[in-house]
Amino acid sequence: MLPPLETALNSLTVDDLKWYAPVLSDSVPTRKGELVALLSRALLNPDELRKLIARLAPIEREVVAEVAHSMGGLYRSDVIEAKYPESRPPKSSRAFGSSFYIGGRKKEYAAPFDLLFAYSYDLGRYIPSDLAALLRTLLPPPEPTRMASREHPPKPHAAAKTKGPPPEVMLAETEQSVFHDLGATLYLVQQGKAAVSPATRLPTLPTLRLLRQNLLLGDYFPEEYERAEDAIRPLALIVLVQAARWAAPTTAGNKLELTRAGQALLGAPIGPQQIKEAWGRWLKSDLLDELSRVRAIKGQQAKGTRLTKPADRRARLAAVLEDLPAGRWVEMDELLRYMRAESQLPAIERGGQSGLSIGSYSSYYYGDDDGYGYSSAKYWDVIVGSYLRATLWEYVATLGLVDLAYTYPEQTPHDFGSLYYLDAEYLSRYDGLLAMRLTGLGEYVLGLEDEYTPPGPAARMAEPVLKVLPNLDVVVTDAARVPPQERAFLERIATAQSQDVYRLGREQLLDAINSGLDLAQVKQFLAARSGQAEFPPIVRVFFDDLEKRVNALREAGTMLVLEGDPFVLTELSNHPSLRALVRLGAIGEQPVLLVPEDQAATVRRQLKKLGYVPRKT
Repeated sequence: MLPPLETALNSLTVDDLKWYAPVLSDSVPTRKGELVALLSRALLNPDELRKLIARLAPIEREVVAEVAHSMGGLYRSDVIEAKYPESRPPKSSRAFGSSFYIGGRKKEYAAPFDLLFAYSYDLGRYIPSDLAALLRTLLPPPEPTRMASREHPPKPHAAAKTKGPPPEVMLAETEQSVFHDLGATLYLVQQGKAAVSPATRLPTLPTLRLLRQNLLLGDYFPEEYERAEDAIRPLALIVLVQAARWAAPTTAGNKLELTRAGQALLGAPIGPQQIKEAWGRWLKSDLLDELSRVRAIKGQQAKGTRLTKPADRRARLAAVLEDLPAGRWVEMDELLRYMRAESQLPAIERGGQSGLSIGSYSSYYYGDDDGYGYSSAKYWDVIVGSYLRATLWEYVATLGLVDLAYTYPEQTPHDFGSLYYLDAEYLSRYDGLLAMRLTGLGEYVLGLEDEYTPPGPAARMAEPVLKVLPNLDVVVTDAARVPPQERAFLERIATAQSQDVYRLGREQLLDAINSGLDLAQVKQFLAARSGQAEFPPIVRVFFDDLEKRVNALREAGTMLVLEGDPFVLTELSNHPSLRALVRLGAIGEQPVLLVPEDQAATVRRQLKKLGYVPRKT
């Protein structure tokens, strides 16, 4: 319970009271009792208080209403600064700064706004309890916090510190790729190629490089990984399949294997319900603290540091994601402002003094709510903001809940303030996160929509960047609008003929399909990015023939079982390259090719040369 007005006034000196009194009267009493009576009568009389409120600027009235209605009378500077950035904090008679004193005499007196607030060392600024109750009857409740959004991605200016051109803005549309890429991750695990550290259960560098090659949306940056921690999307997928309980370490602990739930997912395409399941389980997972992905934040394992549970932080973020306007871009700075204004920033540490630091100097620590150490950086931005950027980018986006607009970390226009002991050029690989857009999948997973409606290619056909030609060439017509991950996808499904010309080929597409890509996704990508409702006839025949070959054989143990035309199976059994390796047989009335186990790899290679890739059952 906050102190009443009389207690607050009696705690002040005569000089303090004289500083406030000129707001109400030109004739200021000299005795303390008379000063307290003057201020009390004016502030607790409804008619006099109305007159005082009328003298406030509009934004000052909004701040007073916010403090009285929403904060119980306690002035929370962090929330007020975020929700009312143009407001000034109320001045105090005990703030002995040069603005109040010149040559021992006070330069300026209180304003009507200042008169409504008291100050104590323990509470800071506050409105006395009885005055706050009266203000609630005279002022309407404050408007809810609004989150600003925009139709198009931001086009930021260069940061003042870089003095260079504006940053390169890249887009990652994540919704349609997550279904394939989670499946490709499970397929890698099934093959026994997902190696992890026994201690951390995080993937090794070779595993990340291999997985990246098999993804529809490889990673957000095109550069090769020098270290395992450089990966974003492939690392997140390995973590997610474990958090979802679809994969777990083997007995030795150095590789992943599929659980029963993971094995069940191999029989059918992953759908929105599985994404929702993975999201719910990841929210409660203790596999990885996303803060650990920001290496510049030191002290995370220190004895005196008491970090909160990652699951509690994720729950805060998930609640705020529900407030994102669907289909519109929200800048990262705006999301942080909104979370501060709504008191929804997750707590990173428990207790009082922070144990976290920036850079290699452990003596450099966070001091108070106004900054980080002695620099102009803010704890909510450097520590909490870095955690949110990492979590949003690495997990929320990878699961397809939001699309991203981003740039390279060294090009970020965001100003973190003066981080004197930062050892690198930037704080983290996630510094370049500019904005996000809630997807249709995100609406479904967050419970905002009961059913999931996948986006059609028509939304992107309005702005084609490719053209598919009758000779199977794919020409990039607008290179500036092809992001790195789409360029990497083109290189995966077609052979580069020149800088902006690629040629579709059966063997390369079979390689991609054999590593987990679906032919339908290839056609959908080309249709969406070219705006072509129909491909040229030769291209359609090419895809039809490839689809027949892909679906012609099904692998069951050491047998290749025909699912289509029996004559294809007979033809293969008599082919010179296969005749000595296989034997034509039957299971009931079903024709099969019997393959000795020690010849299986050779047979698969020969079948691929002939244009066939057996599907595993």
